[in-house]
Amino acid sequence: MKPVVRTLFAKILLWSVSVQLVTVGTILALVTFYLPEPQEAVDNAFKLYAATAVTLFERFGPEALDKFLARSGRNTLLRLKLSATDPGAKCGPRSNDTTSILARGRTGTYCLTVRARTGGLPDSPESHRSRLQITILLELVSCAALSFFLARYLSRPISELRRAAIRLAKGDLTARVGPRFARRRDEAADLVREFDQMADRVVALIEAQRRLIGDVSHEIKSPLARLNLALGLARRDAEQHAPRQFERMQREIDSISQLVGELLTLASLNAAPARPLDQNFDLGAAVADVVADIAYESPGRAPDLALARPAEALMVRGDRALLARAVANVVRNAVFYTQPGAAIEIACTAAGAGRVRVTILDHGPGVPDHALARLFDPFYRVDDARTRQTGGTGIGLAICRRAIELHDGRVEARNVAPHGLAVTIDLPRLAAVAEQFSTHLRDRFG
Repeated sequence: MKPVVRTLFAKILLWSVSVQLVTVGTILALVTFYLPEPQEAVDNAFKLYAATAVTLFERFGPEALDKFLARSGRNTLLRLKLSATDPGAKCGPRSNDTTSILARGRTGTYCLTVRARTGGLPDSPESHRSRLQITILLELVSCAALSFFLARYLSRPISELRRAAIRLAKGDLTARVGPRFARRRDEAADLVREFDQMADRVVALIEAQRRLIGDVSHEIKSPLARLNLALGLARRDAEQHAPRQFERMQREIDSISQLVGELLTLASLNAAPARPLDQNFDLGAAVADVVADIAYESPGRAPDLALARPAEALMVRGDRALLARAVANVVRNAVFYTQPGAAIEIACTAAGAGRVRVTILDHGPGVPDHALARLFDPFYRVDDARTRQTGGTGIGLAICRRAIELHDGRVEARNVAPHGLAVTIDLPRLAAVAEQFSTHLRDRFG
């Protein structure tokens, strides 16, 4: 059975409370078993007073006794009186504010009467027990409060570090922790600062990679256009001498042009959306247009494309062309990696909780499970799982993921039985977007 306590905060809190309770319990046990009862201690003190008073009276007379009793009364706020009794007699009974102690001397038997000047004598055992219970309760509350703040102090950097790591893993490059612990000087604060330094280095590398992709793409675009123009002129003058070679060169130039175009698109999406994401449109109609275009481009695969049209308009907000391109990249990927005759099912449905979902299900070979998490990374291809007859760029799915993220959506892939790959695109519905915007306005302006 797994332990219930799993968080670092709970563990520190539990151990701290346990240690303090054991310490307090040990002290109380020592006090209880090795120290006399309060009333017994008081009686012993009064007996000592009585024995001393009797000795002074018998040796030095009444004057010495009066000075002793007067001095003792001033020091203890008590009234003490020593009187002689008959042999064998007993002192008066104990009351709420008076007690009597019997003392025997060499010449007789005496009774020391003790009366408090204000209030009664020391507490009864019941009153002492009540005070002890209150003390224990206060100790428990103090232990719990001290343990709570100690556990929070020790575990808070780790909790903040975990939240920042999750944000960074999801693509939030602004995730930092250090400013909250700038004044702390311990190992946890050092770990937080090291994390921030690591995040800064990661962001710098990512930004350098993005700039490199954009710069290289821009630099290649111009000479590629000139090369394409030169090839067109050469084909016009000498294509009849080597038509196959010219056709091959044209295909390679087109392939490079497509790669450069996708690199520029990915670089622009990583920097900022090309156009404002403020269009309201029916996602189902946009998906239907995408399927129609792909069926027109690949008439041989048109019968394999099965579109399930939604029963209602599924309105979303964003860039219609950008979302259409994201869906098209996934559908084209499915067409590319499945054999003719294998169905490709496309569905656009309401997903509940103010979301809409586009599902593209192919019946191809699927991908290895370990490759699913990297399927949408730039330039990543799974050649062992999917037969690649001609060169793909490996950027289409990366563009898809970035476009969906810009619309506050999610995209994921999973294998389906017995074979095939399902890609799910999840987006916020327009009604939910409007409700969130209205809530924001109410919170901001009342």
